[in-house]
This record gives sequence, C-alpha cells and structure tokens, in this order.
Amino acid sequence: MKLFENKQARLEAALGPPSKTMDASEYAQELVMIVSRTIESHLDLLPVPGKRRGFKATQMITRSVDGSSKGAGEDGMMYYIKVKTPVEKWPWVFVKVHEPPLVTGVSRVKFEGMKKMDQEYKLVTF
Repeated sequence: MKLFENKQARLEAALGPPSKTMDASEYAQELVMIVSRTIESHLDLLPVPGKRRGFKATQMITRSVDGSSKGAGEDGMMYYIKVKTPVEKWPWVFVKVHEPPLVTGVSRVKFEGMKKMDQEYKLVTF
C-alpha cells in the first residue's frame, strides 16, 4: 500500500494547474467509455454483456502531468470529467482519468478515482 501511496503522491506533485471548467469534448466522452466498466463497478452495477450504459460526459477540467522527469519527453494529462449516469441513487459522478505520456499497459488511460454525487455539483479536482 505504501508503494501505491508514494506513486500517487509523485503523480499529484507533477500535476500542473487546472484548466478552467469547460464543456466535455468528444475525447472526454471516449475516455468515459474506456473506463465505463470500472465506473459500473464503483456504482455496484452488474455488467450486462454486449450492452453499454448511458454515461454522458458533460464537463471537464484538465491538468498536464510533467512527463520529462522520467525522460518520456511529452507531458501526460489528467482529466476530471463530470458524468451524468442512469443510476437513480447516484445521478452524477466525477471521474479522474490519467493519460500517461508513455503507454506501458493494455489501455492508454488509467482510472484514478471517482466521486459519487446524489445531486448535481460544480466540477472540482480531487
């Protein structure tokens, strides 16, 4: 657990200032779709084979991640995305997705966290 906390602390330290809140782009919607199974899991939803739930990205905030510390060259990006869900108990969630400068796994992005909201709130970084 300590290794995970150190990695997360290093990532947070490498984040640049947040952008202004903006309407979600098509790319943000694509990121939500990539991590949709994880969102379902955090909402205690059972996955339905062959069916996607209607998660709709509405707003986003971005923060660049300094990638030069590991010699990666280009910066990565952290996305904070406000998502409308079809779940009655949690109609809104904030999803945190990291896009590293260098892809080292199966997916090009990593789900970093999620906050569940029982009503609509202003999008914030977390």
